[in-house]
Amino acid sequence: MSFKGKVVRLLAGNFLPEAKVVEARDIGGFRWLRLRSNAPKARAGTKVQLLLPSDEMRTYTPIATDDGFVLVADRDAGGPGSRWMTKAHVGTLVRFVGPQESLRLPEGPVILVGDETSVAVAAAFEAERPGKVHAVLQARKVDEVEAAVRELGLSGAVVRPAGDIDGLVEAVMHARAASPTATIAVTGGSQLVVAVRSALRARGMRDVRVKTYWIPGRTGLD
Repeated sequence: MSFKGKVVRLLAGNFLPEAKVVEARDIGGFRWLRLRSNAPKARAGTKVQLLLPSDEMRTYTPIATDDGFVLVADRDAGGPGSRWMTKAHVGTLVRFVGPQESLRLPEGPVILVGDETSVAVAAAFEAERPGKVHAVLQARKVDEVEAAVRELGLSGAVVRPAGDIDGLVEAVMHARAASPTATIAVTGGSQLVVAVRSALRARGMRDVRVKTYWIPGRTGLD
């Protein structure tokens, strides 16, 4: 259990909004949960922090629905959040903090760069801005991520093998040439964020937004 989670449960546990899992399935290498909640509708780029039964707190990007939100998580991520997501079933209840601001981007088209932890935020922006999001992702298991992004409506997503920074940058440059006003946002692991931002700056791209979600050897940052 985490100190933060214990304090949140002690001071506000019964007053936090509650969500109920109403649908659960696997898509590609990800766990997909649809939850019903009376919390304010989640805008793209916001976050929710789940208070798990173990008193750990884990942060996810909600994809807004009419009566709540969808959560998507990599099944192979490990840790208490991934275990809870995998075991959650229809009827499971969870309390949470949020939605709160996490990644704010200007209105209009978006080129969202990232890894497995970026799939949900790309899908959230696509749900809010249909047809205006181009996802460029790296993945340890390309086929599993490709299957997930198709089901999430990111039909034009480009998925490259983990470590292929040159391939990611070329895909971003191609997308920016097709959509010159698009905002570029690089998200995900710290090593990816630093490498892609540096490579884009070397190509003359200075207007790059960044959001680090995790650092190797540590839990999520947001």
